[in-house]
Order: sequence, then structure tokens, then C-alpha cells
Amino acid sequence: MVVRVLIAGFASFVAGFSYLAGLAQMMTGLLLGFGAFCSFFFGILFYLPIDAERAFFPVFSKVPAWPYFLIGLILAGMTLALFLVKVKPTEGEQVSASHFKYLAGGIGGYLTSLFLSSVFWFPSDAKKLSSDTSSLTMDVVIGTCLFLLGISISCYLFYRASKGISDRHPDLMRRFVLSFFTFFQFDKMPLLVAYLLIYSPETEASFQNIAALALASYIPVGIFLLKTTWDAERK
Repeated sequence: MVVRVLIAGFASFVAGFSYLAGLAQMMTGLLLGFGAFCSFFFGILFYLPIDAERAFFPVFSKVPAWPYFLIGLILAGMTLALFLVKVKPTEGEQVSASHFKYLAGGIGGYLTSLFLSSVFWFPSDAKKLSSDTSSLTMDVVIGTCLFLLGISISCYLFYRASKGISDRHPDLMRRFVLSFFTFFQFDKMPLLVAYLLIYSPETEASFQNIAALALASYIPVGIFLLKTTWDAERK
């Protein structure tokens, strides 16, 4: 467990430092590519026959695989666009306190959407015993929609925060916001939530047919990374 924490911490440090060092395009390409890879992995997982005894990742029910492939294709398209599309110069805003307020709002929205949605995702033992499957499923759908909406709004606030510039450092807030976002693994949150909805032995609650909706929140995350990186690369 300690080794996993150290590896995750080192990966966060490398990602954050890469953005600070100006390697935004390379790092964003890796993050979008990783999201596409995970989406295709989940798609293949559900395309294969059901096998609850599978050692590396058990699957307990058959659900459509195409949403995962679709998300993977969208993220793969973003990755290609990052390197192939030519962008025009963009205008920034003189950095001010409002940009840090946007940053604080993005952080608060991200954390609030995660913890608020978890109330719907993982019901108490008493509620699981007193509620039927359809009621629990509806709660998970509501929680996932709240998560998707919260992530989208938070990414918009992060993007607004990244528009702050100074005369000496035109990419001041862009590098800082991207570094902060990846250092705290905010970009991995959709993958984590999708994983917990697919396979959660601790809570004994698995909603594999809704996990694709949670994974779709990687799309607004990808748009934020892509747009901010394009802005940082414009000279």
C-alpha cells in the first residue's frame, strides 16, 4: 500500500512539474491518451463474456460496451487534435484576484460534486435493505448526473482561472492551473468513479451499466485540458 501511494505521489509530481516546465502539449497528450486507453479497456472488458471468477477484473453482469468505445474514440480524437490542429492566438486577461476566485470555485465545485454524489452512489446498509433495486439504481443515476454536471462547471471555472496572464509571464496561470489540476489527480477522478461503480466489493454495490455515464465526465476534463493547452501553446 505504501509503495502504491509513493508511485501515485511521484506520478502526480512528474505531471505537475511537466506543466510548470512548459511541457503542456506532451503532458496533455499523455493524459488524454491514458483516458482513451482506459475507456477502450472497459469496453473490451464488457465485450468479453461474463466471468465473475476473472482474476484481473471480474464482471458480474452483461452491459453494452459501445458507450465505453465511444468515449474512447472521443478522447482519442482530442489527442490527435491536440497535435494536428493549428490554433490562432488568443487574448488573455491581466491576472487579478478574480482568477484565484475562479480557481477556488473550481476546487470547491470539484470536491463538492464528488462528495455529494457519493451519498447517492454508496447507500448505507439500512437503506440497501429497505430499498429495492430500482430505487437504488435511480439514486446512483442522480448522483452520477450531479457528478457530471459538477465536473463540467468546475472545469469551466478552472479554465476561466487559467486565462490570467502577466506581461513577464504570459502563461502564468495556465501553467499553474494545469499543474495544480494534475498534481492533485483531478484528471483521474472520472476513471476512479467509473471503477468504483463497476467493481466495489467494499460496498457490495455494483452499477456497471451506469459507470459509462460517470466515465463520460472525462470529456469535459479533456476539453479543459485541450483548450488550456492550446492557449498555452499559442504564441
